[in-house]
Amino acid sequence: MKRKRLLTAALCLLAALAFTHAASAQATAQSGDAERERAKALWEEAVRAKGGRERLRSIKSLLITSTIYERAPVNSNTKDAVRLYAMPGRAWVYTRTPEFHVSLDATVLNTGRKLCTVTLAPAGSGVPSLSPCLAETWTQYLIQDPFIYLLETEWVRPVPLRARAEGKLDVVETEVGNLRVDFYLHRKTRLPVRIVTEWLGGIGRGTGSLGPMEVLLEDYADVEGVRMPRRVTRRLLNSERLSVGDPLSGDEERARYRFNVAYDPAVFERPVPKDVKPDDWSPR
Repeated sequence: MKRKRLLTAALCLLAALAFTHAASAQATAQSGDAERERAKALWEEAVRAKGGRERLRSIKSLLITSTIYERAPVNSNTKDAVRLYAMPGRAWVYTRTPEFHVSLDATVLNTGRKLCTVTLAPAGSGVPSLSPCLAETWTQYLIQDPFIYLLETEWVRPVPLRARAEGKLDVVETEVGNLRVDFYLHRKTRLPVRIVTEWLGGIGRGTGSLGPMEVLLEDYADVEGVRMPRRVTRRLLNSERLSVGDPLSGDEERARYRFNVAYDPAVFERPVPKDVKPDDWSPR
């Protein structure tokens, strides 16, 4: 009889534990669902604040003309940059740094032709005039830049996963392919004022992956129906590298934008020539 009572008690305990585990799993699932729904709701607010999904997905090409102030413990400099993104799979990037002997750094990407090359000029002293891109360059220009500047496009669509509050900002945790991307939204405007993701390279500066990066988005203005940041600052979050060739302390960009520009498609068919001009992307 005693054995029977012990067996009954054990079975009751197992049943109680199973019920508790199931209830806990259900509560966790419900909590996860609530987080996702909150993240989706915040994301929709951000998209509306940016200019609306219809407008964002109507953008087929993006032209950014900018001056970039690169801050570093050594070799701080200023460069001029012109970037043309012909979405979904092409980019043409021109940068000129007068302070550097190798002043031209220009990149072209074309997924259809499997083309990704970097042109440096004037070459010499062991500097190749033409070289293949780093593997991360594809992601930097074709995925990362579109969500930094436009939030989402017809082809690049961050997936909201979770939401949290951090100080005076609401944070939407997202995934874009294999990238984790956190968007920090202003509570009043709902525009992103900070993005945390992975450093894949500077503008006209191929470095590859170097750890987490923050992007600060400031001085918003209306550009053809889209709210665009005129000041964009990139910097590594956890590095104090000081040697030549290591990442910069900060990369502050003053940018101007145009959408759906006419361009010469031939610029995406070949490496950038050494005598390139900043407006060579325009139609002939």
